[in-house]
Amino acid sequence: MITLARLVEAAKRDLAPYWPIPLPRVELTGVHVSELEDPTMFLYGGELLLTVGLQLTGLDGDARQEAAKNYVQRLVEGGVAALGLGLGSGHAMVPDELRAACVEAGLPLLTIPRESPFLAVSRAYWELVRQGGEAELTALLGLQVALTRAAAQDDAEPEIVRELSRALGTWVAYLPEGDGAPSSAANGAELPPGLLAELTRESAILRNARRGATGNIQLASGVASLYPVSDGPAASGYLALGRSGQLAAAERHLFLTASTLLAARAAGQRNAAAERRRAEGMLAALVLEGHDDAARLLAKQMDSDPLPETAFVAVLPDSEPLAAQHALSGLVLERSGVVFVLQAASSPYPTLPKGVRGAWGGPMPLRRLHEIGSQVAEVAASAPAGQLIRVGHGLDLPADEWVDELASHPGQLLETVRSYLAHRGQWEAAGRELGVHRNSVRYRIAQAKELLGVDLDDPDVAAQLWLALRGRSQATRND
Repeated sequence: MITLARLVEAAKRDLAPYWPIPLPRVELTGVHVSELEDPTMFLYGGELLLTVGLQLTGLDGDARQEAAKNYVQRLVEGGVAALGLGLGSGHAMVPDELRAACVEAGLPLLTIPRESPFLAVSRAYWELVRQGGEAELTALLGLQVALTRAAAQDDAEPEIVRELSRALGTWVAYLPEGDGAPSSAANGAELPPGLLAELTRESAILRNARRGATGNIQLASGVASLYPVSDGPAASGYLALGRSGQLAAAERHLFLTASTLLAARAAGQRNAAAERRRAEGMLAALVLEGHDDAARLLAKQMDSDPLPETAFVAVLPDSEPLAAQHALSGLVLERSGVVFVLQAASSPYPTLPKGVRGAWGGPMPLRRLHEIGSQVAEVAASAPAGQLIRVGHGLDLPADEWVDELASHPGQLLETVRSYLAHRGQWEAAGRELGVHRNSVRYRIAQAKELLGVDLDDPDVAAQLWLALRGRSQATRND
């Protein structure tokens, strides 16, 4: 029988009781790693639970004390044999609130030194299992090692899923949070048709129900189970298995190992993405301050893509909904709740999300974008909801394309815009010429502005559009 005392003796410097109390003589059923606020959904009881204590980070005072007490109480009610806290990643030392909660509940508390990986404790446990002659469980160590090796690959998520599918003998799918691509494997068999689409819908339902929700679901191909993957404060997605019911003890070891590895990968990718956004913001700030040479040098030092010769600048004043719903291409800088976007001029228009409000200008040489940055920001601040306004001063406004768009619209926009420009923006005069009320002219001009995404009262826009309209009329008369 493997007891906690035997494991402490076997792990030596990698695991130590936090205070000298008699360790329980009950059988230790396993060693598990989890940062979930309630990991008991994955446990049968009798386990040593390892954590870095992310449940208590960011809390202090009464909130921290209450969180520690509730967390320990859940572990005791779930039958956890002992709690092991890894020092260094989340806490440099054992929080007093956690120690007090463990003492009050009678839950043994152990520590893992900063330099010791959790895997060392798991290896010590499995070595005891091997020595006890339990050949089936011994094989799981090799499977855990295979999962760990898979996590070291560049394309780790599909490899982890493939190893877990092979070990469990059923299909496995990983549905990451956000825009990440799902990964799936079927242990050499064919995946049921439409499986990933079904799982995506079901995981969204569980995610919206409550954080950390699990469930057995009925799919067209049969019953499956969905489990949350989390690294503590942030959800990383869902793991789905091609069967329902509780996992056996050995299978839970493998599942929790895979879940932890996937969560760690997701956390690393989030951190890398955040660092990249900060670096791109620095480059955009330099350009907007007129230091394009410094921006190019910094981009080279960062091994980033070379900055373009010509670019657009867009300003979007509603940063909060943008961050939640859209991924913006180009160099992005957020200042005081306003988003600045610099994009290479590879097409006549910048690539911006539909339905956002703001303004944009260009294309212009990168070294001159700072000349219009403040003007674009001023126009963006007063832009109507859902409208992107073009500010002039580009290298070449696509006036001919604007004429084509107006001509293809069924609402007599082309004639209305021509009259509006000819009468220098006077609603009454344009209405008399067209034989309609001035409010009809006003409505049509608003439609034209929304269609083209430009401000027809901008002198540069009005001048070039007028010349394009006259040129089109002249060409029609010549024909």
